[in-house]
Amino acid sequence: MTLARQINVRSRTVSEDAMNIDTTSSSAPAPNLISSVPSGLPVSRVQVLTSPQTITTLVETVDASVHTPSNAQDKGKSVEFSNPARAPSPDASKASVQSSSSRFHAAAYLRDAPDAFKSKFTTNRAMCNEVDCAFSKLSSYGSRARCEGSGDDKRILVSFFAQADLTSITFQPCADLLDLVFVQYSPADMKKNVEAKSLFVTDIPLFLTETQVHSAFSRYGSVVRCKFSLSKHYYTAMVQFSTEDLIAQFDDTWAILCLGNSLRVCPAHYSKAQRDA
Repeated sequence: MTLARQINVRSRTVSEDAMNIDTTSSSAPAPNLISSVPSGLPVSRVQVLTSPQTITTLVETVDASVHTPSNAQDKGKSVEFSNPARAPSPDASKASVQSSSSRFHAAAYLRDAPDAFKSKFTTNRAMCNEVDCAFSKLSSYGSRARCEGSGDDKRILVSFFAQADLTSITFQPCADLLDLVFVQYSPADMKKNVEAKSLFVTDIPLFLTETQVHSAFSRYGSVVRCKFSLSKHYYTAMVQFSTEDLIAQFDDTWAILCLGNSLRVCPAHYSKAQRDA
């Protein structure tokens, strides 16, 4: 038998055997069907069973996980975590009031200081260091001593957080400081006192100096202090006189001349509305 004839016979035999197969499905292959034919058995003797392939989509998987109890498989062994509720924050204004403390101030004026104290401590730093050393034994001593003012108004300032400590140093001269006398001091009252003896000066050209302005106002009385501040394209100044009565002459004067330049003036205790009028 030739080779071509053998191939033809085999092809016919397979075709005849395939016609004897019983199937439960139609001749056209259905989509998503899986044949359940065991391997190794003759095709002509096995009944072919088909079943649809189940495809699980992502949406179905998510839905199933949502509706399935979390402890279905672990028999209640899983641990549930919960986020603790955040406590409401305290009122900021109330907290700031509670954290702030009142200070009690005292001052020692050098014009009334004993000569022994002034001769022993000749610099501001030496005087303040000695005061710090003497008051450091008081638990409520608030801060380092500092000097302020000039001339007869020069003073050493200290502060305390307890009224009792303030009373203890102002009740009598301090023996540890060569009988230096401290008195109760109010920064607010001192500010009003300084303003009552001062002028507020504006429109000062940038080429003028504090010395020149100090000299210009000295024609009206004894000037204790002249301090510049920069305001846009001009200087402003606080000019303090030695006494309050010298300010009265500027109630009807709104400007003075300084080296040919007009400087606007008004008493420092005026309000902003009065200054702008």
